[in-house]
Amino acid sequence: AVVSTQSTGRCKADILQPAAYRVGLLTAIRAKCVKAAVGVMVTASHNPAPDNGLKVVEAQGEMLLAQWELYATQLANTDSASLVEVLQELSKELEVSLTGCKGRIIVGRDTRESGPHMVTALTDGAKNLQCKVHDVGVCTTPQLHWIVKQTNISSQPSNIAAMSDYYKAFSESFIHVYGKSEQIHSIKVDCANGVGAEALRTLSPLISQHINIVICNDGSTGQLNENCGADFVKLMQNAPQGVEAGDMEHCYTIDGDADRSLFFYFQDHKFHMLDGDKIATLFAEFISNLIQEAELGLSLGVVQTAYANGSSTSYLQSRSIPVVCVPTGVKHLHKRAEQFDVGVYFEANGHGTVLFSDTAMELINARAECETRKAHKAAVTRLLAFTKLINPAVGDAITNILAIETILKLCKLSPQTWGNKYQDLPYRQLKISIRDRDIIKTTDAERRISAPPGMQDKIDEMVSDYTNARCFVRPSGTENCVRVHAECATQREADALATAVGAMVFDFTESLHSKL
Repeated sequence: AVVSTQSTGRCKADILQPAAYRVGLLTAIRAKCVKAAVGVMVTASHNPAPDNGLKVVEAQGEMLLAQWELYATQLANTDSASLVEVLQELSKELEVSLTGCKGRIIVGRDTRESGPHMVTALTDGAKNLQCKVHDVGVCTTPQLHWIVKQTNISSQPSNIAAMSDYYKAFSESFIHVYGKSEQIHSIKVDCANGVGAEALRTLSPLISQHINIVICNDGSTGQLNENCGADFVKLMQNAPQGVEAGDMEHCYTIDGDADRSLFFYFQDHKFHMLDGDKIATLFAEFISNLIQEAELGLSLGVVQTAYANGSSTSYLQSRSIPVVCVPTGVKHLHKRAEQFDVGVYFEANGHGTVLFSDTAMELINARAECETRKAHKAAVTRLLAFTKLINPAVGDAITNILAIETILKLCKLSPQTWGNKYQDLPYRQLKISIRDRDIIKTTDAERRISAPPGMQDKIDEMVSDYTNARCFVRPSGTENCVRVHAECATQREADALATAVGAMVFDFTESLHSKL
């Protein structure tokens, strides 16, 4: 069976082509329902090269609605003999014609060999429901999201937004807000041997008078996501292969489809990584200061998951920046961030963005035009320029790199100064295999266990034995296992707490099974 979660399904590419055909059917129906262009990105992100997947993009660049994930799962698991019947039932439920009312789908893919075959299968499915498919070819996931959004908000939505417009918009925005420098600054970017390298090759000449981008792991020799990329660096807590850097040199690592990025540097040959929590605090503090300087009165908040390091939460709160916690998953983060005038969200893995509400943008634009007080005008003008450097559709590794470099320059921050704003609490994450993950239920944004009774009490008791400790357990969304996350004042304590809680959870669940 193929199950769709978070708008995408991933597995070995050679068994996914039938699912690609059905995603073509599903997306065609979605396009007819919304009467707008929708998108499909063919990628498996940070997964190994033999894998592939399909991500459906809504008309405004968001991820597929939760209800439609259920439809995707239903279609993916329907046998061929019953497919027409299921489509007719879906057509009736959604009140949309399968043959009339032509829709449009915009398709992109990363650099995997299986990509063109997946696109062909998807296109066949869409065309069987009289839906037009526009293939933009190889692109990053954020570029596909951006193209879908720009196509639908354009004054001429019959035309597909051009990829060249993406590069033009963000390069010009970067040059404007970054400003002039006495010397050209260099950065190194580990592209995970993926599509991000191609995107940076196109972008680099457009901004070369301001910043020099050295592309590492560009796919010419290494394998996609092998010993490189954001997921590898985050997991191994070490630099990717293929990147050599001097002290304090600005380095980045992105994943295979370029929708997440992490910053790292070396000091006295020691590796230091600044993850999504650090990026979120950098963005939030920069924007908060500009809002205050311009006296805009906008609400700003940071949205985190339970995996955010406790020190980042404490730091933001000490700066009077509201922090809220939601269940794991970008769709939860994005939805909650929309409730602020300015919502900042990043997962620790480096995936995230900043959302500016329509109300916020109207106020920022108006004040930038009419503000007469010098200091206030400077602040609001800088904020307006910065908003144009953010991909409004989804987390974008490339535009986020430009935004980070801009903030570091404008605020005169070195990597060390940025990293030392707060010190992460040592942590340990474990995966514990159990017979049935469904017996464990969580509450409070997955930070506490509501079932089975008594398990959370045992965790609380164990946490009380350690210094500055917290620990939570959450069931995996795809495997029969639970993930244990523990933070403590020292690494030794974090390791011990995670191990103890993991053993307790295993024994607890085994005891429940023995009573059945």
